[in-house]
Parts: sequence; structure tokens; C-alpha cells
Amino acid sequence: MALSIKENNRIFEVNGNLSASNSYQVRKYFEIMLKMNGNIKVSLENLDSMDIGSVFELKALAAFASRQGKTVTFIGSKNKKIQGAFLGSGCDLFSFNHLKLSA
Repeated sequence: MALSIKENNRIFEVNGNLSASNSYQVRKYFEIMLKMNGNIKVSLENLDSMDIGSVFELKALAAFASRQGKTVTFIGSKNKKIQGAFLGSGCDLFSFNHLKLSA
């Protein structure tokens, strides 16, 4: 499924397949949204798939937000279709939200 991003009630919903081939563009899009909107929420609940490279792009987005004094909150940790990417990367963006480290 092609990747799409829709804003719904101030939450950016990412749908489809997030992969190394499109995650850089997704990160750049959200960097612009952070500059325009301030803090943002990104839902990964409806992703059909995600790879490890995408996790690192989202981690880079969280670091960018932190450097700008803003936050990006990721929701969708219960999506079983993407849990393997987080396990494989060793990075849990969802715990960053809880601990207020970088996102």
C-alpha cells in the first residue's frame, strides 16, 4: 500500500508502508510541520509495515524536535505490524515519549 499522511484532530496519521525508500521524505515533511505547528503527534497505528531504517529516521526526527525545543509524540505502539522494526533497531520511540527524553 502506498504511503499517505493525513491530519485528523491535530494528529498526523501515517498509513501504508514506511520504508527506507520513503522515510527520509517523511522525516523532512514532519520537520516542516514542527516548524509550522510547534509540537506534533504522529500516529503509527495504521501502518501496514515499517523497516529498521524508518525507525532511525523517526529517531532523527525526534532529535531534530529536541534541538528545536519542541516535541514529537509517537502513538501506535500496539501495532503488531511494526513492532519487529522497533525490536530489530533496539530503539523504542514510544518510551522516549513517556520518559520525556528526546520526543
